[in-house]
Amino acid sequence: MPICNLVYGDLFYEEIGQGSPIIFLHPPGMGRKVFRYQRPLSQRYRLILPDLSGYGESTAVLERVTIRKYAEEVLKLVDSIGVEKVTLCGYSSGGCIAQEFALTYPERTKTLILSGGFAEVQSSALKYEHLMGMYFVKNSSKTLAKVIATAHTFDKNYRTELIEHMLKTNLNTWFDFYHESLNYSCSERLKNLTVPLLLVYGSRDFINQHIRVYERELGHFQKAIIQKVSHQVPVKKCKEFNAEIVNFLEMRTEGR
Repeated sequence: MPICNLVYGDLFYEEIGQGSPIIFLHPPGMGRKVFRYQRPLSQRYRLILPDLSGYGESTAVLERVTIRKYAEEVLKLVDSIGVEKVTLCGYSSGGCIAQEFALTYPERTKTLILSGGFAEVQSSALKYEHLMGMYFVKNSSKTLAKVIATAHTFDKNYRTELIEHMLKTNLNTWFDFYHESLNYSCSERLKNLTVPLLLVYGSRDFINQHIRVYERELGHFQKAIIQKVSHQVPVKKCKEFNAEIVNFLEMRTEGR
């Protein structure tokens, strides 16, 4: 069982495949199992799928979660697996951690991929989603886990697996991650982003309006709008999502 030893406990992660490493960062509540359908990418890349502290099989629990502390945690993981640079793929609020890492440790970042990502919460709908998440963590985490899992898949076995994994989450960690994501902003620092960036959104996802900040602040990035899907692109449109990742990374390898 691969683990990364931290001062405040052990970070559990799965490692699959060989090649250039990609670390996948999950959103609040979900843990590494939300990336089940990215596993075929292990035929080309070395996949690192961590349960961030407070999640899943990780025994590490931060006393107080912040996006910056999670970025520091990812740095410890990068050091632990013995690589100089990594590609980071953040899903939803996991993208806040990925962006913070890339902005704070550009020398350790090869490329950055965000699925349903945002530089800061700007829409009232996204703010409401965070607030509702925080409310249900405090009042009915089981209901929240069922709602999120059902939104991701109609596969009963996978839905059960997601729910069981989510219910391992430390509730303070879950709440704090929502809170920190709600209040996070790197918009004013985006101009300092020096690594290649891929933004992936579902065509039906209200979060895709947040692409405007990137268009305003960045001179160049690559984007992909996946049709007939909302926010859950890595699960519900996994083949298209994986293909966009491969295309993006191969373009970087070929220097195009």
